[in-house]
Parts: sequence; structure tokens; C-alpha cells
Amino acid sequence: MNMMASRAPSSRVLAAACAGVLLAIGPIPVPANGQPTASPQATTPAVQPLPAASAAATHELDAFAAAWAPITAYTATVTVFEQQGTQVQHVVFDYSFRKPSSVTVHVLAGPNAGVTLAWDGGTNIVAHRGSGLAALFKRTLSLHDPLATTIRGSSIDQLSFAAILAHAQQQAGRLSAVPGDVIGGVAVDALTLIPATPAADAGLTREVIELSTATHLPMRALGYDGAPLVRNVEFSNVQLQN
Repeated sequence: MNMMASRAPSSRVLAAACAGVLLAIGPIPVPANGQPTASPQATTPAVQPLPAASAAATHELDAFAAAWAPITAYTATVTVFEQQGTQVQHVVFDYSFRKPSSVTVHVLAGPNAGVTLAWDGGTNIVAHRGSGLAALFKRTLSLHDPLATTIRGSSIDQLSFAAILAHAQQQAGRLSAVPGDVIGGVAVDALTLIPATPAADAGLTREVIELSTATHLPMRALGYDGAPLVRNVEFSNVQLQN
């Protein structure tokens, strides 16, 4: 959802290039008429309460949170499709997360395959390419530097299950849940968020988190801008540590 736990996705993706002893990072390719004038008090809009999540959505979120609570770490293959205007991006990551907030991402496929990004919960990430001596040459970037985010602005921390759960719990909007598709032979429940303010949610007008009915963890996160699908994040080969 900026299911990706979080949000406001903005320009280029995770990248890096090593030339000699220099490392460079590049982009990889979610009023009425005729009425008497009212008093100022009458025209002041009332603050509308946020709609409550449906009972089904609350149940799915609770199941997601309960499934996530005992997990200490996990690895997964994360496949990302994003579109921003006419720009399209496809990338595959080997993604490792350890609580409370440690992420290591290795780019498996895309224009910058071979780049590794690491985040330890702070405001910066460290990037390098390759292994051995080449890996000694590193570059530090801001976590939300356009050079280290997806084309819709998601950073590597926002691709974690922790961030997706927090986003679903905290993003203002309307939540609902229904039985979803079958993905790779696994039935899912679809948790849908209609953001109250799309501009505050990477321009997404609808997000869908598809949760496995077996593990209650995400298998796919979708983002729409109107009718078009502009973000598809798939999680496979998930290995959990408790």
C-alpha cells in the first residue's frame, strides 16, 4: 500500500554503479442559489468523522497483526511493477527484514541488477554493488532520496510486512474486506483501502492487500489511480523466522 507501509511514492528507483573506486546510483527500471446569505457559523463545514472499517476488514487486520507479532525476521522475493504517467518500472528484489527495523535488499533483476541496499532503521541507506573488494566502495543516501525509491516514491522500508500493516492501520480512509482470488494455489482475502486523500497516499485512489488465508500475511499489494493498475507488489518464496 504506499502499501508500502507507508507512502507518498516520487521518482526513480534503487540503483548503483561502480566505476573504479566510485559508486554511482541510478534509477531502476503505488452551494445553493437564490438563498439568503447564511451566517459564518452556518457556513463553517462540520468535521466529518472517518468511516469505521467494516467488521470483515477489522477481522483481517487483526489476523494480519496476530500473524506478524511472533515473527522476528523473514526473507522473500519481491516483484514490483509500477507506473507513473508514461514511465513503467519492473524490478525483482531479494528482500530480508529483521525486527525491529533492519532491511537488506539485493536487486535480482532490472537495469541495476547486482546492487545491494541496507537500512538499519535510521534516515539513511547504504548502497554498494557486487562483492569482495567492489563491495567496499559504498554510497550513503537518504532513505527517501529519489535515487533510492521506486518511481512512485516508495522506499525499501515501505516494502516490508511491518510497513504494510502499519499503513493499513493508520492511513485515513475506508477499509473493507472480501474473499479474493487464488494466487499460486493459495486462497486470499482482499483488504481494500479507499484513501480519504489520494494526494497523501502517492496519488492512489484504491489499494488492495491480498492476504493469504493460510498465513494471514501479504501475498500481493495492488495500487490503482482511478481504473488503471499502477502498482503491483508480489511476495513469493517467503521464509519466516519466529
